[in-house]
Amino acid sequence: MSIIGTSGSLAFDNDFALKDKPRNNATAVVGTGTKKTNVFSGYSIPKECQFAKDGSHIQFGNDLTITGHYPHYQLHSGNENYQIDLDLKLTDKITWFVKTPFYDHISLLAEYSGTLQSEGQSQEISGLCTFEHAAAVSPHLIWKKALKQNLKLPLDFFTYKIINLADGTQLLLNDTRINGTQIVSKAFFRSLTQYNKTCTAEFKVIEYQEDLATAPDGKQMKLPQIFEWRVYDGKQEILYLHCTINTEFNYGLGSGYVGGYAYTGMHKNKEIQGQGYIEYIDRLEG
Repeated sequence: MSIIGTSGSLAFDNDFALKDKPRNNATAVVGTGTKKTNVFSGYSIPKECQFAKDGSHIQFGNDLTITGHYPHYQLHSGNENYQIDLDLKLTDKITWFVKTPFYDHISLLAEYSGTLQSEGQSQEISGLCTFEHAAAVSPHLIWKKALKQNLKLPLDFFTYKIINLADGTQLLLNDTRINGTQIVSKAFFRSLTQYNKTCTAEFKVIEYQEDLATAPDGKQMKLPQIFEWRVYDGKQEILYLHCTINTEFNYGLGSGYVGGYAYTGMHKNKEIQGQGYIEYIDRLEG
């Protein structure tokens, strides 16, 4: 995930990583579930990034490059510990998370194929993924310095999950809170042959990890170890997930973390299991 500019929100700002004025700063996080392959950095946009006006070339230092035109893109990321090269084919299966005059956020179902090289081994990988874009009005359009914490938008909790179910359906899950009040708790279903269907959802942490996670700036955060989701179509529960974290959490999703988990559960009265992706930010305690 990458952020171009600075949002002015509690969850997604990490002011210690500023390399330039907030409006001219970018951050990116890349991870494959281990700290050896984790990349997080801040960048000065005019000095360290390349952004083509038509979106055909997006580059964050030497860490992440995305090139191409819709619907075909290429992604490269790497360092001395790993190399990832992917071809992405975007579909027209779009999910609108938010559409307002102040903030838009879309997700396109996509197919990927390519290679992951790490620790002397090369692996061919392929499957379904998401290609996402969000744009928001930021106070840093006019304010040139980092905002004090009490002046930031109090978006204090955010979690997002991606699961590719065995039947070819991609499931997206989101819980977002402002000032501790839940404003979004939804599930989104789509596939190569099915457009988006939105359902209500409930997220609950069952058990937290024993040790607090410590960010590069010293801020600590409790992270989940076991959690569950329940998804409803109207009043009927159509999906249940019991999830257990089974990778390391990597810092850099705003002020939070990304990782992976194993899940078991039920979907339309059938048992399911697999692996999922998690984004998690908990700033409810500051």
